[in-house]
Amino acid sequence: MKVILPLIIFSLFLSVPIYSQNETNITYGLKLGALHSTFSNLPESIKGRDNTFDNSVMESKGKFGLEGGFFLNCKLHDTRVAIQPEILFRQSGEKITYKDAVGKEFELGLNYAFLQIGALYKVYPYEGLNFGAGAFYGINLSPNDITYKSNEAGGMYDVATRQFYKDGLDGDDDFALCFALGYELHQSIHFDFRYYLGVKDMIKSNASSFQFIENQNKSSVFCFSLGYSFHEW
Repeated sequence: MKVILPLIIFSLFLSVPIYSQNETNITYGLKLGALHSTFSNLPESIKGRDNTFDNSVMESKGKFGLEGGFFLNCKLHDTRVAIQPEILFRQSGEKITYKDAVGKEFELGLNYAFLQIGALYKVYPYEGLNFGAGAFYGINLSPNDITYKSNEAGGMYDVATRQFYKDGLDGDDDFALCFALGYELHQSIHFDFRYYLGVKDMIKSNASSFQFIENQNKSSVFCFSLGYSFHEW
C-alpha cells in the first residue's frame, strides 16, 4: 500500500501535461545535488527513560548526502508557470554524538536511502528565475542501516550495541513539503536550492525491552542541485 500511494500521486501530476500536451511545452532531464539532513527530537527519543544517560551530552550533528534523478518540466502554454514531476534517489540520515562524565563517547549513525516521488508547482517571475512549492513522498529503502562506533573497551561491544539500536529503531517512509528557488540558463543548465520540511514521524521506536521514547522525529533537508535539460523550451 505504501508504494501505491506515491504512484497515484505521481500519476495525478502527470495527467495534466499528458492531457493538454498540445498546449504545454514539455522538457525533461537529470539532476544531481548535495544535501544536509537532520531529524528532530532524536536525542530525546534515544535518551528516553534510561538513567545511565544522566550527566551526559547527546547532540544531533546531521548528515550530508546526495540526491539525484529524473525530472519532467511541463510549462503551461502562454503562462509563467510549470508543473515539474520528479523521481529521485536520496541518501540522507542523522548522526548523533554522545559524551558523558566518565569519558565514554560514541557516534550513532542513521543512514537511510529513499526513493522520492513528487512534484513542484513552479512560477517564473523573470526569465529563468523560478520559485516552486510542492510535496514529495519518500519510500525508505534501508530502514535499518545503522552504524555505531564507541571508545568503550576499544570498540569491543560495538557490534552488539549496534544490533541493540537496529532492533529498537525502525526507519519509516517520509512525506515532506518542498520549497524551491532556482534559475534555468538558456543552455539547459539548471541551478536549484531546496528546503524539504518533513510533516510525519519517520522513526518508530520499539519500546519493549528498550527505554526509547516514541515522539515525533521529522526530517529537515537542505539541498543544492545542478540539472541538465535535454530539450529547451
